[in-house]
Amino acid sequence: MNDLTENAEKLLILLYKEYKFRIDSGESHGNAKYFGGLNQLHDKLHIKFSLEDTLELIRELSRAEYLKVSWADDRAYFIAITENVINYGEVYSANNVKE
Repeated sequence: MNDLTENAEKLLILLYKEYKFRIDSGESHGNAKYFGGLNQLHDKLHIKFSLEDTLELIRELSRAEYLKVSWADDRAYFIAITENVINYGEVYSANNVKE
């Protein structure tokens, strides 16, 4: 794992869980990766952090190559997870399965 902050890791898990929920609901893998802009992501995932703090976490995850972000006026206009999120989520899930 890259040196992510604890809050960035929490957001990473939220993104993965939403992605899995979408897949399980019948959405295509390609479409399930897209989260819209900052406000859409913030509202959809019911993130408890402020928009500004969420934006900083998005920047952190983008630098670590977990997110592809299109920027406009220094705002996250379009956010998509990368395969790195899926790989991380699968390992995270496997490590947290109770036998």
